Amino acid sequence: MSHSHEQDDVDERKAVLEFRRLLVSFFVSFSLLFVAVYATLQVFKPEVTAASAWFVHTLGGAGIGLGYFLPDAFTLPIPNDAFALVGRVGGMTFMAVVAWGTAGSIVGGSVGWLIGKYLVGRVARLKWYFDRVGSRMMERFQRGGAWILFAAALTPLPYSVACWAAGAIGMPYTRFVLISLIRVVRVAGYLWVLERGLGPLGP
Repeated sequence: MSHSHEQDDVDERKAVLEFRRLLVSFFVSFSLLFVAVYATLQVFKPEVTAASAWFVHTLGGAGIGLGYFLPDAFTLPIPNDAFALVGRVGGMTFMAVVAWGTAGSIVGGSVGWLIGKYLVGRVARLKWYFDRVGSRMMERFQRGGAWILFAAALTPLPYSVACWAAGAIGMPYTRFVLISLIRVVRVAGYLWVLERGLGPLGP
């Protein structure tokens, strides 16, 4: 067997192992999210309902969009899925939450793409930060290409870091957006499963 074929086999095995790890990470993270939401609602339901209603009344759908925009643009440690829950408990419809969350996420991801394309290589502090948080993501892109962005849009892989990496490697913006549209499945899917397990959260 030639060296290139051996390398292809190694890369294929690595890709399979990576996919399995992503699946395990997906189920573990969602299970933890479900347990955390369930416990919070059991203990603090009146407080959560009141706070969510205030949030929706004050900021509306724009607040949900902002909750997705900030972490997906700037890699901030903000659990954006929590904003979908807040929107539903606060009285927004399922479709409104999904629409605002998806829009905020894709706009935020687009800002992340711009940062990766135009700023990471030019701003020393951003380069230092990306070298720390994005080096493994760049390795994944080199092995899996666009599929890594697809996986990050759906799984616990950091979507924001993937957006930066996509810009840094020069992925065309049109391709980036088309792949990122799968975020609607992430936003709607998480919320749908939560409601199937916890019961109706809003109207």
